[in-house]
This record gives sequence, C-alpha cells and structure tokens, in this order.
Amino acid sequence: MKRGERVRWYLMGMGTEVDLHTPHWHGHTVLVNSMRTDVVNLLPASMAMADMIPDAPGTWLCHCHVTDHISVGMQALYTVTP
Repeated sequence: MKRGERVRWYLMGMGTEVDLHTPHWHGHTVLVNSMRTDVVNLLPASMAMADMIPDAPGTWLCHCHVTDHISVGMQALYTVTP
C-alpha cells in the first residue's frame, strides 16, 4: 500500500465460542464503526471493515493479540511505501 492511500481491511472471525480474535496493526490506526483504534475485537461468525490511511512508510506487523494464536503464526507483515 502507499502512504496516504485509503485502504480497507475486511475482517472475519470464524470458529467456535473459544475462537476470539483481536487483530492489531503496528504503526497505524484504523477506523471501525466511526471509532479510531489499532485493535479490533472479533467474535466467532462476526465481520468488520477497517479503513486505514497509512502515514508511516515501512514494514509493519499485523497480528492477533491472543497468545495461543501468535504462537501458531497468526501474524503477517504489511508494507507501506512512500
């Protein structure tokens, strides 16, 4: 993605009642339901849209804050170019 370009993230929670997810973006915030945040709470069978206008170039981490999910690799890098 490019600095200053509007990006929309589509988030979906799946699984059973124990599969709660908390996607978190390092370095940037998103707008979800008119609220500015850097973490979203997702319940099973729920969906959300998160709008981001990245302003800090670099490579950043996006991951779930649930410790068990981090340990099995629920994380990704995203890159913002100047």
